[in-house]
Amino acid sequence: MNAELYVKLNCINGEGPVWDQVRQRLSFIDVFGNCIYTCGEDGLQRVDVGENIGCAVPRELGGWAAGLLTGWYLVDGESGEKRLLCDPEPNPATRCNDGKADPFGNLWIGCMSRSLDSGAGEAQPEAGLYCMDTKGKLHTMLTGLYLGNGLAWDNGGRTFYYIDTIRHDVQVFDFDPDTVTLSNGRVAFTIPEELGLPDGMTIDCEGNLWIAMFGGGAVLKFDPRTGTVLDRIDLPCPNVTCPCFGGAEMDELFITTGAQGTDLAAYPLAGSVFRAKAGVRGAPTFVYRG
Repeated sequence: MNAELYVKLNCINGEGPVWDQVRQRLSFIDVFGNCIYTCGEDGLQRVDVGENIGCAVPRELGGWAAGLLTGWYLVDGESGEKRLLCDPEPNPATRCNDGKADPFGNLWIGCMSRSLDSGAGEAQPEAGLYCMDTKGKLHTMLTGLYLGNGLAWDNGGRTFYYIDTIRHDVQVFDFDPDTVTLSNGRVAFTIPEELGLPDGMTIDCEGNLWIAMFGGGAVLKFDPRTGTVLDRIDLPCPNVTCPCFGGAEMDELFITTGAQGTDLAAYPLAGSVFRAKAGVRGAPTFVYRG
């Protein structure tokens, strides 16, 4: 499959697409552009958050729950005004990265080693994955991460898939929403290095995972039971960061990319957002209910 251009930009590191089913519009972030974009009937809107942003998760009460460089914040959807929620990882060597809400309305955000941003030094397993439940209580879900990235849930939210990019695999856990705990962690499948670095991830209604391959120029569809590549969407730039399902029938993939470290003369659309027909419906964007 091939993707078509949806929004032409040169985001330094476009990430975190989320689809608003009610308003039929897409939002996404630029990590180092320090902003949240929303694309809908009113055109392209930009909200500046004033610092690096790892994710922006829609909130049921409006606005965003965002993982920023200095912690987790509630962000006004129009003004960008921020209110600190918490800072579960004040370590200056790490920062917030990918995050989502689960089907139960909890907020999940993973962190990563900042040495991977600059390329200075070797990444250390010093980051974690955290979950804030709907009552505002923070839970530590995983520790010892290099680069916390893609998240997806299956089986009504009780099977959790997770990517630590540097491991080149997808891990799977049993999730208990009553106790907000993970158990029975194991490797679902390993991803060959020649395919690129596994980045953001989403899941379709058949339980297959769609994973953006950073450096691999594609989104790959995997069967998590076997690790088999079932399909691929090629992009006109190498650094593909994250897919999400959306569209009127929830059968389109919206895909973010990054321009950082890319030759824009060779890849002029790097940092843009693309769209492709997936041929299957996928998971909706869940909202944080806290």
